[in-house]
Amino acid sequence: MRWASRHKYVYLGIVLILVVGTVLFFPFFGDSFVLILREQGESQPLITRAVNAHDRLIFHWIHSFELIPWTEEYTVEADGTFVLHTITVAGFGAGIPANKGVTFIEDGMVVMRSIEERFDRFTWLHSQTALTSITIEGSIFINGADVAHHMPVELLVKGTQNVWKRFHWMR
Repeated sequence: MRWASRHKYVYLGIVLILVVGTVLFFPFFGDSFVLILREQGESQPLITRAVNAHDRLIFHWIHSFELIPWTEEYTVEADGTFVLHTITVAGFGAGIPANKGVTFIEDGMVVMRSIEERFDRFTWLHSQTALTSITIEGSIFINGADVAHHMPVELLVKGTQNVWKRFHWMR
């Protein structure tokens, strides 16, 4: 009888150590995100890629009417949203935003910085000629030709967030 009682406490101790260890080290586990490009209204992704909070995402466009280069620089945020920081464009014309953030000319390009606009996702009617690429941390996520012309698409981030960051008292 004593032997069974001792083992019960040993097992209880092991379980307690595992639970306490998990709770203590859980805050160090990072967020895990997947960037997903899919057809609007569909659940099956066209392209996916693992991303991290604070990864830099850049859309590279050629303006459809002006035929000038245009880039938009975002970061993937810890809550799974995107924040627009910078727009760089070769001039102003149809559909190009004016006076976003701090605007100035640099190397012949109009640069708008410190925009800090947040987006949950992006939806667009894809153009193989307007979107040249989307890069993440400097490597190509997609080229414009990778997606069917005129397909309605959406780009979003899905994943898990470290549970400690969800509590307001931890912020």
